[in-house]
Amino acid sequence: MTERINAKAEAALRDAMGHVAHAEPDQIESALSALDDAERSQVLALSIMAACYVVVDACGVQWPDDANLRQVAGALSTAGDSARQIGLVAAEIFEYLSRTVFGRESLADVFPDEPMYTRMPIIVAQRAAVVYRPKGKHWWEYLDQIESALEIASALDAAVLPAAVMRAYLPKPAEAR
Repeated sequence: MTERINAKAEAALRDAMGHVAHAEPDQIESALSALDDAERSQVLALSIMAACYVVVDACGVQWPDDANLRQVAGALSTAGDSARQIGLVAAEIFEYLSRTVFGRESLADVFPDEPMYTRMPIIVAQRAAVVYRPKGKHWWEYLDQIESALEIASALDAAVLPAAVMRAYLPKPAEAR
């Protein structure tokens, strides 16, 4: 069964990401203020999963190594006016990506205090969607793609992973000739 993304959490995430796009990180918390603790956790989890998706996609659908994560962190901290206005720091983004998104540490272990605990996942997810979106696709559309893929993947059994990898890398049957 496909696990649907909570509509209230998704709307709050998109609102918060809009504040990032306008270099208003201090407004992220206001976008989440109407949520209960469970919905707030869902927003942060969705942000983490979205960042993971984008980075894997940007790395040629490969799990990134530390060099990849440093490169991504550098790009996210410098690309665009919003990144400069917010004052993103590549080292902080790398710590978040390597320890939480692609590591095994909790967000609270990496950023134990507000506002970074709430802001970093949302900022990184938004900036990643902007910087690494497919050519010709608006970052909102890329976020739609990511959310759809996450919902579909939630229904898959791990046993289908080899077939999904094969589908991604093997030529289509008509191309095999």
